[in-house]
Amino acid sequence: MAGGTIWFGLLGPLEIRVAGSTVTVPSRVRVLLASLLCRPNQTVGVEELADAVWSNEPPRAAGATLRSHVLRLRRLLGEAAVRIETTGSGYRIGLDPHTELDATIFSAHGEAARAAARRGDWQTVSRSAAAALELWRGVPLSDVPSDPLHRDEVPGWLEARIELTELGARADLHLGRTAEAVRVLRRLAAEESHREGVHALLIEALAAAGRRAEALAVYRRLRAALAADLGIEPGPQIAAVHQRVLGPAGPSAPDTRHRPEPAAPAGRTPPRPVTVLRQLPADLATFTGRGAELAALLDAAAGPIGSPATVQVTAIEGMAGVGKTRLAVRAAHELARAGRFSQLQFYVDLRGFDPDHEPLDPADVLDGLLRALGVDDHRVPAGLDARAALFRDRLHGREALLLLDNAADEPQVRPLVPAGPGCLVLVTSRRRLAGLDGATIVALDPLSPPEAVDLLAAVAGPWRIAAAPEAAEHIARLCGRLPLALALAASRLRARPAWGLPDLADHLEVGGIRAISAGDRSLRTAFELSYRRLPEPGRRFFRMLAAHPGRDYTARSTAAAAALDPAAACAELEALVDENLLLQDLPGHYRLHDLLHAFAREAAAAESQLA
Repeated sequence: MAGGTIWFGLLGPLEIRVAGSTVTVPSRVRVLLASLLCRPNQTVGVEELADAVWSNEPPRAAGATLRSHVLRLRRLLGEAAVRIETTGSGYRIGLDPHTELDATIFSAHGEAARAAARRGDWQTVSRSAAAALELWRGVPLSDVPSDPLHRDEVPGWLEARIELTELGARADLHLGRTAEAVRVLRRLAAEESHREGVHALLIEALAAAGRRAEALAVYRRLRAALAADLGIEPGPQIAAVHQRVLGPAGPSAPDTRHRPEPAAPAGRTPPRPVTVLRQLPADLATFTGRGAELAALLDAAAGPIGSPATVQVTAIEGMAGVGKTRLAVRAAHELARAGRFSQLQFYVDLRGFDPDHEPLDPADVLDGLLRALGVDDHRVPAGLDARAALFRDRLHGREALLLLDNAADEPQVRPLVPAGPGCLVLVTSRRRLAGLDGATIVALDPLSPPEAVDLLAAVAGPWRIAAAPEAAEHIARLCGRLPLALALAASRLRARPAWGLPDLADHLEVGGIRAISAGDRSLRTAFELSYRRLPEPGRRFFRMLAAHPGRDYTARSTAAAAALDPAAACAELEALVDENLLLQDLPGHYRLHDLLHAFAREAAAAESQLA
C-alpha cells in the first residue's frame, strides 16, 4: 500500500510508527486519528468526527478546525500522509487491516480462536488467543480524550479481551496446562470481581489441579462480593460448578465445609434456577417468501468476519402490516433448528404500538428477564442501570437469542441489549432505528407479486388460486401486497365457503381499506396506531398529503399546501419516512403506499367533519 511502512496501535495508548519511527501527535489530532482508525478504509463523516473530537459539543466552526487538524496530521505522518484521504462527506484512512492495525489483527486472531474452539482444536485456540492478547498494551485509547470513542469503541475490545483470556485458559485446561490456566484466571478474576463466568472457570481449573479447598474458597468470596455489592446470589451456572466441585458427599476438611444456603424469608418460595428457556412464538406454516431478507438475517447472526467480539443486533423495520414479526420469528426458529441458541430464547412484546397499553418500560422488561434467569424477586435491583448490568452479567459467556418485538424507539431497546458475543438481538419496529448503535438494519418492503399470491394460496388454499389466478393477482394488488392485509383477506375468504376469489375482490373494491379485516383484526387499526403516535403537526401534514395533486411529493411541492417553508416541509416528510408512513424511492422524492394513501384520505375526511 502506498505511503511507506506504517503501524497503528489502538489497544493501549495510541501508537503511531512510520518507517520504524514513533510519531507523537497532539491531543485533538489523536482523537481525529483514532476515530478514523476505528473505521479503517471507510469514510467517517465530518459530523461524526466533530462529535468524537469535541465529545459531542463541537464548536461553531468545527468543520474548518477539523480541516486544520487533518492538515496537521498529514504533516506529522510525513511520507504516510497519503493514507489520509478527503472524500465527499468526510475523511478516511487507508491501510492494510491484516498488517498495519493492531485492533483488526486482534479481531482476526479472536475469530480464529473462536472457530477453533467450535471444532475442538484446542492447540489452535491456544495459539490464536495468545497471538491476540500479545497485542494488548493496556486500556484501549487510554490517552485519547473522547467520550464517544470510550463509550462506543472501547467496551467491545475490553469484552473481547476477557473472552479470549477465558478461551486461552480453557484451552490450557484441555491441554493439561492447569497451572498456567489457574495463573491466568486468578489475575482475570481479580480484575473482574463480579464476573461469574470467569470465577466458574477458575473453580474448574483449581479443581482440576487438585486444589479443591481453594476452588470452594473462590466461590465463597464471589458469593460474598455479589451479596455485598449487588444484593444478589450467584447464578445457576456457577452454582452448578460449585456443586460439582463440592461433590455428593460434601467436603471432609473443616476449611472446605460448604455453607448451606440461607433459608428463604417467610412467605417466599426459594428461587429455582431456570437453565432452559424457549419463549419464541410459534412459527407459522403459512410464512411465505422473504428469501433474501431471511438470508440477510441469518448472515447477520453469524457476525462479520474480523469484527470485534460483541453482541449482534439486527433491526427489522417497515410499515405496519409488512410482516416484521413473522420474519423475525421465522429467522429465530431457523437459527434454533440449526443448533444455535438452544438454551436461551427470549421473546418480549415491547408494545410500542399497542391499542390498549403504553410501551413497556425497559426496567420492567429487565425485571421479568432477570426472574426468568433465576434471580429471586428480592434480589432484582431497583434501578434501570443496575438491572441492565445484572442482565448483561447473567448472560456473560452464554449463547442467547432475544427477540424484541414492536419496539417504540431506541431508548426502549438500548438497556435490553446484552454484551456477550454469544448473544443475538432481533428487534422489530415500525420506526426507523437508525440511532441503535452497531445494529444491522433490514428494511422490509411489500411482497413481490408472486410472493403475495403464494401467501393467499397458503392461507386460503391453493385450489382457490388455481381456479381464478387473475382474480388472485387483483386481490394481491388491492391488498397492497402487505402480508397482514393478504392474510386477513384470505382468512375472510376461508370463512366464506360460498365465495370465490372474484367475490372477495368485489368485497375489497367496495369496502376499501375497512374491508381488510378478519375477526377482531384489521389493517386500518394497525395504520391508526402508527398515525396516532404522530405529533399533531405530523398528523396534519400526513392528512394534507391525501389532498395533494399527484402521488410524487417533494419538499417544494408540499411546502405551499402545508403553509410551511421548504426546509420545514422537508423535515415533516423525513419524519414520516422515519415512522415508515412514507416511502422514499429517490432522494428528495416521496410517495405514499396505496393503502396508506387511502387511510390518509379517510383521516382527512374524518377531520373535516369534526371541523
